[in-house]
Amino acid sequence: MREAKADMVFQMIIDGVQTFLILLIAAATVYIAFEQRRISMIKINPTIYEKQLSIYREVIRLLSLVVRDGDLNREDLLTFRSRTHEGSFLFDKALADYIEDIYTRSLKLHSSNLVLKGEQLPVGEERDKVTVENSKQLIWLADQVPIARKKFDRYLNVTDLII
Repeated sequence: MREAKADMVFQMIIDGVQTFLILLIAAATVYIAFEQRRISMIKINPTIYEKQLSIYREVIRLLSLVVRDGDLNREDLLTFRSRTHEGSFLFDKALADYIEDIYTRSLKLHSSNLVLKGEQLPVGEERDKVTVENSKQLIWLADQVPIARKKFDRYLNVTDLII
């Protein structure tokens, strides 16, 4: 009788272990399937990535010109506009607006520099206002070099995708 009870307890333990292993295998299978799905969803489309990277490089190029020269010429602005106009299709609204803001502020910087270089605006209060506006745009644009990297990081950082 004792032997029968021991066999029964042993069989219950075996059944419990088997049930646990089946559940463990099922959980591992679900986890693997989930990870494969996640990985397949975050694969980078190389064409889109290249376009996004190209726009980022153009943003940094323009900001670097501002930092180096304190001004932009008309050609720089036209080049920036033509090379970044697809940004609204490739990035979320916030980043597309940020790129547009860089263009708008660059245009203001260029315009105020033209006014300050011209001879039509004499020394006085109006010239001081233009100088202040020019300085505000220049400082804001110069400050954007490290900020732009952070803003584009979500789209361009592939280190999280390496397994």
